[in-house]
Amino acid sequence: MRCEFIGPDSGLWSRFLADSAYDFYHLPRYVELSATDPLCAPNRDGQPLAFHADDDNGRRFLLALIVRPIPAACGSATMLYDAITPYGYASPLVIGPSDDSVDSFLAEALRELSQGLKSRGIVSAFVRTHPSIPFPLEPLRKAGYLVSHCHTVCIDLTVPQAELWRQTRGSHKNPINRARKNGFTVEIQSDWKDFDEFFRAYTETMRRVGASENYFFSRSYFSELRDAIGDVLHLAICKKDGAVACGGIFSEVSGIVQYHLSGTTDEFFSQYPSKVFVDSVRTWAKERGNRMLHLGGGYGGTEDSLFEFKAGFSELRAPFYTWRLVSDPDAYGRLCQQWEDRAGRTCSPPEGFFPAYRAPC
Repeated sequence: MRCEFIGPDSGLWSRFLADSAYDFYHLPRYVELSATDPLCAPNRDGQPLAFHADDDNGRRFLLALIVRPIPAACGSATMLYDAITPYGYASPLVIGPSDDSVDSFLAEALRELSQGLKSRGIVSAFVRTHPSIPFPLEPLRKAGYLVSHCHTVCIDLTVPQAELWRQTRGSHKNPINRARKNGFTVEIQSDWKDFDEFFRAYTETMRRVGASENYFFSRSYFSELRDAIGDVLHLAICKKDGAVACGGIFSEVSGIVQYHLSGTTDEFFSQYPSKVFVDSVRTWAKERGNRMLHLGGGYGGTEDSLFEFKAGFSELRAPFYTWRLVSDPDAYGRLCQQWEDRAGRTCSPPEGFFPAYRAPC
């Protein structure tokens, strides 16, 4: 087996994606942008990296990561790091023959990954799976800690339009019909002409839901996101009488449309324009020949009101997991012990807050 860590400019990374089903979260430029994203690297000091492995049987493995310095406040006497996948569903990917030996290939690749991380001073890695791109789970379970979370909501765009409408809950159908009767319209903008109004809607939504500061993306972040991802990113805008009611950013990769970020203005919040908005994007995505619209789950992976809103559009659910790897158990144990000394209580197990030494004291 051949294994190496590669950067965003590596042709190996791009060639792997050209042969694989993937999502925009795996794109080198998105990973590079996410390395300065406060959701992944609070101090904006992350480094984009990917681990690649292949064998003589044509199997290949790729995991995109952001490597972050462990803050001195965590108690490290030497420079140590940990890793996390970019914001979203940047699952590990595997391509090649899918026979019974794929698990053994992945087991070896994950061992090499763990050893390689440790040799670089990287203590742990936190990895999110992708609900719509299959990946064998047993090797992950054996190599680390696999944690099951709330399901996410998917829409199967290959079924007839009538079936999509049948799966829409009555509590969504009536507001959708009423919104269209009252003049709400939705357009997909290639020129992003209403970006400023979308940005206002997104910011107002984050304030309204009491989101943490890290979710208040700057205007420049969205511009850089568009530049990094290019034409696979779309801005959808819902208006009434020329005024923007809500908007959202969607990606379109490998037949998968991802509901990435959205917001509703305070002015129109009580009229629920987001329902007719999602229904219109669903129709647009289907007409373009995509196979799946992934709406995601609730806040923090819970079945909350956001999850219930999304669940009203489809009966299809997909499991979502996170995988936690402790690549340097000795260093991880020391950091956890120092956290316990500061906090005066026991650290979370790996299945809980991870890495435990980054938990608020």
